[in-house]
Amino acid sequence: MEQQKRKKRAMAFGLVAIVLIFWNLMQNTADQQKLRVACVGDELTFGTDVEDREDNCYPVQLQKYMEKAEKKYRIGNFGVEGAAVQKKSKKPYTKEERYESSTEYKANLVVIMLGTNDTTEENWTDIDTFQKDYQSLIKNYQDLKSSPEVWLITPPMIQSDGSTEMEERAKRVEEVKDAVETIGEKNKLTVLDLYSYSQEHPEWYQKDGIRLNKDGAKAVADMVGDCSVNKKK
Repeated sequence: MEQQKRKKRAMAFGLVAIVLIFWNLMQNTADQQKLRVACVGDELTFGTDVEDREDNCYPVQLQKYMEKAEKKYRIGNFGVEGAAVQKKSKKPYTKEERYESSTEYKANLVVIMLGTNDTTEENWTDIDTFQKDYQSLIKNYQDLKSSPEVWLITPPMIQSDGSTEMEERAKRVEEVKDAVETIGEKNKLTVLDLYSYSQEHPEWYQKDGIRLNKDGAKAVADMVGDCSVNKKK
């Protein structure tokens, strides 16, 4: 009698194990079928000081957008606070661990939003250096085995407080915006113009006039989401 009970328990455990294995296989297959999007950037992508960052940074809001649109996407946040494009800057993006992670993500689409931190006095060299290093970054992603499509987002305008430093940064970010558009045109890439879009929306910014709040992050997510959905139609 006791032996029969043991056999039944063993069979029950075996069935549970089979169900769990099958479920995991189904989950892995479903995950593999999702298009992978690597959101590459600085604190504007990471979501520094955004209220409830884990729910409101732009990559997470983009994930919600895609799920609502019933699109099979997996969005990865590879933003690095303080990161810049220029290789001689204080914190080059390509020297960061998250950059390495983004190259291992097997992305189908890479969305780059960088340039804001390049405009600081300590990071800025000149626009030619920025363009050269930005082009190099794009090529790094294009050469990946997953052969991802690359989209560019111009950095948002800087809401200057009138100080000399902020005025200089505001001028430089406009130069960066033009450079990103030029690079995008040269490489025949999709460019999303957040700079122009943000000009009439001071409510999207945190108090520093540089970083985006959750509404600004949502605007970025909606812009990327709209473009993606419309392209797939």
